Amino acid sequence: MTPLRANQALVADKILLDGRLALFHKTERWLAVADLHFGFELSQRAAGRLVPMWGMASISQRLMELMSEYAPQRLIILGDLVHDKTAAREAARLLHDLAAHCEVVVVAGNHDRQLHGDVEMVESWETERFHFHHGHCAVETAQRIQIIGHHHPAAVITDGAGLRLKCPAFVQQSSCWIMPAFSPWASGTRWAPDETSRIWLCTAERVFRLEAAVL
Repeated sequence: MTPLRANQALVADKILLDGRLALFHKTERWLAVADLHFGFELSQRAAGRLVPMWGMASISQRLMELMSEYAPQRLIILGDLVHDKTAAREAARLLHDLAAHCEVVVVAGNHDRQLHGDVEMVESWETERFHFHHGHCAVETAQRIQIIGHHHPAAVITDGAGLRLKCPAFVQQSSCWIMPAFSPWASGTRWAPDETSRIWLCTAERVFRLEAAVL
């Protein structure tokens, strides 16, 4: 058995969390990511805000690295593929490149409404154990675990001397798992811990579970 790296965690049987903000099932061979908001910088520039043009390159590079490393049979994008229609052409090109490596399933998110007709999307996708959807609407899942995006969870750790580090987080509840946002522009919303949740802090170099004392 190949040992886990510091940026991987086994969060359930056969399911790896990668600190590059992805979830991979080792036997079903699916790779899931959420909330790319691809082209955010294009929409901001269209609104007159001169943000730097590096977000799309970062997203593409990480996706290709993950695809090369895990060789999934299916990539599941859990909604908010784009930030708005400004990047429709660029997003379609990204999907074309990804589809050369495996099947790509795009779940519709609330930011994707204007893409209908330009990109093939589904409202949800299921396996025997999991129900994938964006998470902006409540659903009944017939005892499947929901895997969703939309909420952009994050967690904050401190060193006791004033340093605060905020990072994307993967939140694991008994019936619902919430993916961190894949977009580098998403600062994330601090997730309030409770006794029913496990929270994993994600960085490209390391993944670790946050204990109550840290939270």
